[in-house]
Amino acid sequence: MPLQQVNFTEAKILRELTEENVIGGGGAGKVYKVSIHNNEQEEGKEYVAVKMISSAERLGSQHEKEFESELKILGSIRHRNIVKLLCYISSADTKLLVYEYMANGSLHWWLHGRTEVSGAIKSGVIDWPMRLHIAIDVAKGLSYMHHECKPAIIHRDVKASNILLDSEFQARIADFGLAKSLIQAGEAETASGVAGTFGYFAPEYARTRKVNEKVDVYSFGVVLLELTTGRRPTEGGEHGNLADWAWYHLQENNDFNGAIDEDLRLNPEHLRQIVIVFKLAVMCTSPLPSSRPSMKEVLQLLQDCEQLPMDF
Repeated sequence: MPLQQVNFTEAKILRELTEENVIGGGGAGKVYKVSIHNNEQEEGKEYVAVKMISSAERLGSQHEKEFESELKILGSIRHRNIVKLLCYISSADTKLLVYEYMANGSLHWWLHGRTEVSGAIKSGVIDWPMRLHIAIDVAKGLSYMHHECKPAIIHRDVKASNILLDSEFQARIADFGLAKSLIQAGEAETASGVAGTFGYFAPEYARTRKVNEKVDVYSFGVVLLELTTGRRPTEGGEHGNLADWAWYHLQENNDFNGAIDEDLRLNPEHLRQIVIVFKLAVMCTSPLPSSRPSMKEVLQLLQDCEQLPMDF
């Protein structure tokens, strides 16, 4: 069933679901990189990413609900900073979701993964202007979901590994298996259970299972901390997680050099922007949901920050 205009057949997708084409996976199943042309030359080839959810037993569990959520939400919204779901293929015991292929992988890979990647930036380091642009891209997608979609959509699993980068390093939000539409924007609803990733949880969500847009703001704040510090969400040392570490650092230490990712310290002309985004991240990860800004406000602050002149 196509959800966008496509130029490939079901048979072409099925033929390419081989072990050599596996590029990732998780609890829900494997992800494949599939060429949609018969051209043997690598140059000029087009690809899609295919997520397979298989086996009747697993489809009867939480993965079936995640498949339906992804299909319902991504089938109904369109935004340049949200990954495109092109089509789905379904049988009694296997379900396939076919997405646009994102050539530069995930933000998690670039911040915490290996240091080399073929055909991209050889050092594996993304500089500050690119990091800020990625943050703005993600904020645009989340702001659209929270403020322009009716009903509002909360993602519930915003994290660096769910932020994908295309060949031009434009960012897209991916993996809507845990996403939830709110009956009324701004109103907290009770989720059936706590889902997501440790280190990105908003504290009230873990404690009460209450969810609204502010749980995404918290998770996005953690992503901003990753972008500015280079640390993982669980790297808080004695403070527990990254959000608590950042809050402590802001309260106790006016010297930000120790907090900033060492890969960014080589270019001090961006220091003012980095510190502003670090402080914004601490606001977003406030323990009190009412103290966190909205995603519309976050987006505006990031765009204003991008316009600041460099420090010399």
